Amino acid sequence: MTFSVVEFYGKHSNYSCGYCKQSDSCHSHGMWAHKLSCEDYQDLIDRGWRRSGSYCYKPIMDVTCCPSYTIKCDALNFRMNKSHKKIIKRVNKFLRDGKREPHESNEAENHEPSGDAWGHEHTEAPCKPVNRVDLESLPSMDNPNECSETNMVHADGLFTPKFPDSATSSKDMCDPSTSEMPKKAKLIRIARKREKLQKKGITGEELELLMQAGKGRNIEKSLEDFLAESPTGNEMSAHRLTIVTLPTSGKKFKETLDISYALYAKYQTMIHNDPPGSIADYLDFLVKSPLKGSTDFGSFHQQYWLDDRLVAVGVIDVLPLCVSSVYFFYDPEFKFLSLGTYGSLRELAFTRARHRVNPSIRSYYMGFYIHSCQKMRYKSNLQPSYLLCPEAYTWHKLDNIVLHKLDQRKYTRLNVDKTVHDAQRPSEQDVKDVLLLVGRSYLRYSEYLLGAQEVPDVSEYAQLVGKVCAKRMMLYGM
Repeated sequence: MTFSVVEFYGKHSNYSCGYCKQSDSCHSHGMWAHKLSCEDYQDLIDRGWRRSGSYCYKPIMDVTCCPSYTIKCDALNFRMNKSHKKIIKRVNKFLRDGKREPHESNEAENHEPSGDAWGHEHTEAPCKPVNRVDLESLPSMDNPNECSETNMVHADGLFTPKFPDSATSSKDMCDPSTSEMPKKAKLIRIARKREKLQKKGITGEELELLMQAGKGRNIEKSLEDFLAESPTGNEMSAHRLTIVTLPTSGKKFKETLDISYALYAKYQTMIHNDPPGSIADYLDFLVKSPLKGSTDFGSFHQQYWLDDRLVAVGVIDVLPLCVSSVYFFYDPEFKFLSLGTYGSLRELAFTRARHRVNPSIRSYYMGFYIHSCQKMRYKSNLQPSYLLCPEAYTWHKLDNIVLHKLDQRKYTRLNVDKTVHDAQRPSEQDVKDVLLLVGRSYLRYSEYLLGAQEVPDVSEYAQLVGKVCAKRMMLYGM
């Protein structure tokens, strides 16, 4: 079992807001995660927490200037709209013939990244210095299976050590069960239908009659159908697109670190007009992760290679119940492709592929939804989506009723049933069961109190992380 080690900082108030640009209007609680299990982080984000590097923060929703509601999309029931289809078709057309269509500015404003999950995350520095923990000297515990470069999660949801080179084909982006992907999704569906009927023992004239019976029906194409129409990178197409997912601790990732940092610096400078910081800042923000788990879970970078050029990177966390988008950046030269939205659709498809390997993974988390920030409302275009109630910690469909409530008040309780309370709210006994890391040993808070005075922060910490995490994670720095 992987034990989490966190250091609670308490309130961080009156700092500048990256959304409304006020200088002293943001308020949040923070803690530093020295080590964090994927199970614990899943529970934390389901209570409104979010990580930026190893720093975890939870907005104080009823006080902060821009209330930030955790948002997730039901990946298994996701339905595309016309704009999504148009963007995928535009990318596929560019890959086929290399022609650049004029960029539609209105669409760009609605879909390109400008917010936490696909743009700016919370990057404020921790509110007090970090005490580094010697993790090697912690109490004995089971060693987790770390993600290794020989167990990379690929965009198709399978494990592969493959890395793009001049011989790599973009068939890696297609259905892993198909060795040579036809150009048209329609042909794929026909072939699958024929194979399914043949497995049932249907042959000859009966088979052909059943095949003909399906013709002419207007069958809605899935996200995967549209993505499968991407050219396979043969000599007839202008470009080859390959997506590779790498654990940030692997050798192959380190080989491309300078390339990905250069792309990030270009994106920050040209898209957000922000200084990118040093490569050390980049490592702290988007590479270093406190998440520890098995080869199935953890932090990854999804690299988008156009031929042999890195054009986009999606930073994601794969957790027990979801794929969580951390950040997305791309080459401004290819802004006409709406890569921010295209990346989100790819990550949704990746989430569905991971569901086939780990059925508990069903959702795609997009960070925070800030209704008062127009640039953040593009996240509501991925449907069905749900917002987390900041009081009851229950999920509520992002529909017209919820949108109307947010139009009336920036901060609101989403659960209309006032009798529903936080199921993870700790009791007095739960607070006494908080797990502390003291020196090189751990003990319960009740044991700590036998030789020390009460620490008010412990109760506040337990309320914020919930009783399960409070008893399971080790609180350091008391």
